[in-house]
Amino acid sequence: MELESQGTDLLYDFLYIDTKRASTLITQLYAPGVVFSIKHISSEEECKQKSGGVDVKVANGSFSVEEAINRTQEKLFDASWALPINLLDKLSESNLIENGITDSKLGKLVLIKGNISFFDISFLQKSIPFMGKLLLGKAPSKPNHKKTKPEDLQLVDGLTLGMVSSLLDIVPDTLQIDFIDDNKNNIWMTIDKKNFTINPDDMVLKYGSKIPGEWYALGVVDALPEANDVNNEDDDEICNHLKDGLKQILRGIKETAGRTNNSYGMTPLILFRKIE
Repeated sequence: MELESQGTDLLYDFLYIDTKRASTLITQLYAPGVVFSIKHISSEEECKQKSGGVDVKVANGSFSVEEAINRTQEKLFDASWALPINLLDKLSESNLIENGITDSKLGKLVLIKGNISFFDISFLQKSIPFMGKLLLGKAPSKPNHKKTKPEDLQLVDGLTLGMVSSLLDIVPDTLQIDFIDDNKNNIWMTIDKKNFTINPDDMVLKYGSKIPGEWYALGVVDALPEANDVNNEDDDEICNHLKDGLKQILRGIKETAGRTNNSYGMTPLILFRKIE
């Protein structure tokens, strides 16, 4: 899974760049800080020779004058787009990147390769009214001719549209990614829409929920599957009935609309693919 050195024969297509986190890492690895612009100044000097003649009664001859012309050219380059490449190079030089997430520990920087599926909570929140009307038109009529309310429509046994709508009201407006790597590990992540290089809403229209192709993700491991997480024990915590009840609610929300118990959690720095 190791990446080749960046050259003219290798290009990367970056889908997501967390500029702030990437900048803090580069600043720690490169003392002067992050380079955002590069100024290139070049100059060249051209010499021209001018000649002339004199014709006076006391003198007859010629002269030449050498004239120097100096041309200066200044170019300003936007270096901000080199940030993800510099990040990969600096981390690789320092041997800080682990290839693959299997058996990885919390806080490790890992590079994974696999497939991307994404889930936009806000898109689902906005589609609930439409889904209600659509399902209501397909619902069978009741014998007593009573109208069925959209929130009472059952999606599956024990789960109504109203229950889903209520859950989405308390779930943060996030864009979630399920990343399946080459070892069939499920890596769950949330990402900031502002860090996309393209409009994430356009991806729904183009791909649906799965982006085709082979993708790479560089990020920090911040959650392990519960079977692997030795720090997930609550036995030593002080008993508090109110907090214990809230923990159960939050745990249910996590498992229903967030990271599942058998998934890793990762905070991504960059998502990209190779251009062949």
